[in-house]
Amino acid sequence: MIYVALGGAIGAAMRYFISDYLGEYTKEMKLPIPTLIINWIGSLLLGVFVVFIEKDNTLLFLGTGLCGGFTTFSTFSVEVVQLLQKKNYIVSILYICITICGCVIGIYLGGLMKSF
Repeated sequence: MIYVALGGAIGAAMRYFISDYLGEYTKEMKLPIPTLIINWIGSLLLGVFVVFIEKDNTLLFLGTGLCGGFTTFSTFSVEVVQLLQKKNYIVSILYICITICGCVIGIYLGGLMKSF
């Protein structure tokens, strides 16, 4: 459990700093770009970790902890609800689709790394 906790703390801190940094450059955009990019990167990394690392403490640290703390489904969900409340229906549907498709593609591409 300590591996998950340590990885989660590092992942959450990374998410905070990246989101804060990207937020400065994307605050005028309608799409929540920082969360989108973070979830895409986290999914790609998880795809790599799952194919390269045996199920042991390293995978618990990197996969469950780091990627779990780094990515955020809850923030994504809040942002979708906020877009819907602002009646940005098209943007919210676009955000849902590109987030989910991008994350699934990220996992797939990460898994393909083993082929190289």
